[in-house]
Amino acid sequence: MIRIFSEHGVFIIFSIDGVFYRIGTWLYNFMFLNILFILCCIPIITIYPALGALFGVVRQWKRNNDIAIFSQFIRMFKENWKQSYLVGIFSTLIGGFLAIDFFLLYQMTFSYKIFIFSALIFICFLFVLTFISIYPLMVHMNTTFKRLCISSLQIGLYKIHLSIFCLIILSAWTLLSLQFSFLIFFFFFSVSAYIIYWIADLKFNKLMPHEDTVSEEA
Repeated sequence: MIRIFSEHGVFIIFSIDGVFYRIGTWLYNFMFLNILFILCCIPIITIYPALGALFGVVRQWKRNNDIAIFSQFIRMFKENWKQSYLVGIFSTLIGGFLAIDFFLLYQMTFSYKIFIFSALIFICFLFVLTFISIYPLMVHMNTTFKRLCISSLQIGLYKIHLSIFCLIILSAWTLLSLQFSFLIFFFFFSVSAYIIYWIADLKFNKLMPHEDTVSEEA
């Protein structure tokens, strides 16, 4: 180990409990998870269960569980693949439908266009709030697909300032990653998932402090 002396005592920073060691471990974990997620998304059809597995690993981190990232990722991939597909396909269809609506509305000209446009923006906002909550909730508790969708919207609207804060942080992180493209390959997805789950977990602790129905890894 390496020790640094100060007037207040000795700081051990390169021991197994040192500051630099912990930072290095976190950087490695985020990088490994990010690369693992990208590799699992290469077949395209596995993107949705890979998202579920990504949030499943992040959930274990948030609970300070020391896990084997690869085995936990594969475990969550297998356990949540069906619901991940339902969530992913449903979200893609809704998102595509809203995008088509925006495109068609842009091409049209009529007197009350602004009102329809405003309503569509509001619906998109609700969709985004639901989407950033649905995967964290899916790995947090076992529930039906219908209840998952409804609860995700409720959680997105609950303490809405936290949801808006999450979107602002994600936007800033996305702009930074686009500016420094290496971040996309090494850190973007894992850090984004951690930010989303961190905000969602603040709401979980308020709404269902004793509800934790997803089984922990033995």
